[in-house]
Amino acid sequence: MRSSRVPQALTCGLAALLVAGCTGDPEPPAPSPEAEPAPVPTSFGGEAPPGVEGEVLRYLHGDSAGTHDILDDPLGVRISPVGDAFLVSSGGEDRHLLHDAATGDTLWEGEARFRGFDSGSDGARVLSMADPDGAPFVLDSRGEPVWEPEEEGDAYLDGLGVRRPGGWSAEEPHGEFTLLDADGGELWSYDFAAPEEPEEPEEAEGSEAPDDPSGDGDDPDSDDDAGEPALGVPVAARNDLVLLASGGASLHARSVGADTAGEELWTVDGEDGELGLDTSGLVLPPQVMGFYPLPDPEGGDGGGGADATDGATDGTDATDEETEADGGADDAVMLLRWAQPEAPSTLSAHDPETGDLLWTLEEPGTNPAAGAFDPAGTVGNLYDAATGTLLLPQASGEATTVAVDLAEGEVLWGLEQEDGSISPAFAFDGLVYGDSRGNTGADEQLVLDAVTMDVVGDDLSAYVEGITDSGYAILVHDRQRFVYGPTPEDAPGEDPSATPTDGPGGEPDTDPAESPGDGG
Repeated sequence: MRSSRVPQALTCGLAALLVAGCTGDPEPPAPSPEAEPAPVPTSFGGEAPPGVEGEVLRYLHGDSAGTHDILDDPLGVRISPVGDAFLVSSGGEDRHLLHDAATGDTLWEGEARFRGFDSGSDGARVLSMADPDGAPFVLDSRGEPVWEPEEEGDAYLDGLGVRRPGGWSAEEPHGEFTLLDADGGELWSYDFAAPEEPEEPEEAEGSEAPDDPSGDGDDPDSDDDAGEPALGVPVAARNDLVLLASGGASLHARSVGADTAGEELWTVDGEDGELGLDTSGLVLPPQVMGFYPLPDPEGGDGGGGADATDGATDGTDATDEETEADGGADDAVMLLRWAQPEAPSTLSAHDPETGDLLWTLEEPGTNPAAGAFDPAGTVGNLYDAATGTLLLPQASGEATTVAVDLAEGEVLWGLEQEDGSISPAFAFDGLVYGDSRGNTGADEQLVLDAVTMDVVGDDLSAYVEGITDSGYAILVHDRQRFVYGPTPEDAPGEDPSATPTDGPGGEPDTDPAESPGDGG
């Protein structure tokens, strides 16, 4: 569409020429002084939203902030909590910084492509990165290297290295696999063989079939009856367990422990009537939604916060004595989704130790089937470890998101279609923080009770951008970002006399400049 409007600069230029032609050479008007932008405030004038406790520790923008120059990126930054730190990502280029939430110290910085959050073998949240040459590497929440490929093509999976057959694809998934520990040591190698094509039996004329006492056509003495334990493609891991998908409606758990690597543990089969699936049609491969810690009945949070995309947690390792004293804080569930054509999908929860079924739950509508060999995780899911509440987006049905009690296998509440303007962003300590599109068209933040969906905070004076596991929050207020939370002396588990990278001898373990992907 053409516009008939004359650009303002051209209009002013023509007017000036006409005036000059009529009046001679008048003095041009003095330019109006441009108003100086107001300085970025350095004091917090708002109120802490629900769930945020402590005090203002520092601000992040402005000449007097004393923070890293990445926070002055003219295209802005994205800040995400990870463990007890904040990941600061440049909006203008592939630059990243891990910022200790309590002290503000730089834990790691570098030029790399952020590929997303992943999980360690214990469920702790880790950072999946790629250096400028495209080589992948993984960092923990303190910026320490966790994994690098030993050979080209090695992939990371929940604390393990996976070496797949050359030219591997989901269409041609078979071949030799090798599972490696984080240091590249071989744990277990196996051959995932393609199934043999059934051969038509050839009967000699006049011959008789041997006696079959079972009457089912099987030779009771055949070694093929038991068969080799099923293998498959690694799709998830947790501690000393790896899950293998064979492409059908089952998952096979194997050990990757030092002394038991390759040992068969258990199998979950979609044809099992206990699951209650409709087996009259095609039963699709299950999707691994993740492993989730259950809250301690005595009041604990089940071992730490959880990964919002794949069910991983950010809790630290605990000794057996600590776990026992916590009343089973290490209890967890493995969650699977069984999608079915033109029918509501089904969730099933299992004990990761035994594979035993804990409960099943029909979801509100149909959800698309994942690929048979997709790694664990669902984009958009949120988990509140304090209450054991998982928020799951729904592709269809009356609710766009449902909140599921993972201990009991019940739907607590759902965001109906008319609530579609609410977008849950993250969960922390029994609360869900979400964005709501108001009548003015602007986004406003709501704070909901994770169990009841009751609104516990709205019309907030400060926006919560993220909260770490230990309660440090980024609050956005009046064009400034403030770090709000307990002082380092009051923070649980903090030692204010030690630097974040102190090793056993008090010296830093790793120079951040030596980390993979560093641009310095």
